[in-house]
Amino acid sequence: MRKTKDALKREMRNQYECACNRYLAELLRMWELDSYYGYWIGEQVGGVYDYDGGFTISMEDIIYCVEEDVTRKQYTEWQDYVCDAIEFGMATPNLRSWMMGCPRTNAETFERLRRLKAELQKAVEDEKERARNGRPGRTGF
Repeated sequence: MRKTKDALKREMRNQYECACNRYLAELLRMWELDSYYGYWIGEQVGGVYDYDGGFTISMEDIIYCVEEDVTRKQYTEWQDYVCDAIEFGMATPNLRSWMMGCPRTNAETFERLRRLKAELQKAVEDEKERARNGRPGRTGF
């Protein structure tokens, strides 16, 4: 009985890995990418795929991209947005929500926030330098 269960588990795992690899192959074909440059992280087929250190993609997103014809450009725009949102502690939409047009912060706002962040960091460094040199503090920031 145990050998039968083990054989069934191996067969199910094999079918799952074949399906995952077929979805991946279709995604790579759609995006005109060479599979030579990518790999399943930790050799876990169906987990997260890394393409040449340039981007990673989960199995859930691979399936979504294939089934919904998501372009590489759209995927990259979503990943860039997620990085921007994380930088400022904002909510990060999943790919499906992004593709459906969820509310989002525009690129100009992120640029303005980066400028403000840089100004704040400069002010903090100036204050540290002032304190190290024993100069009187500024008032009326």
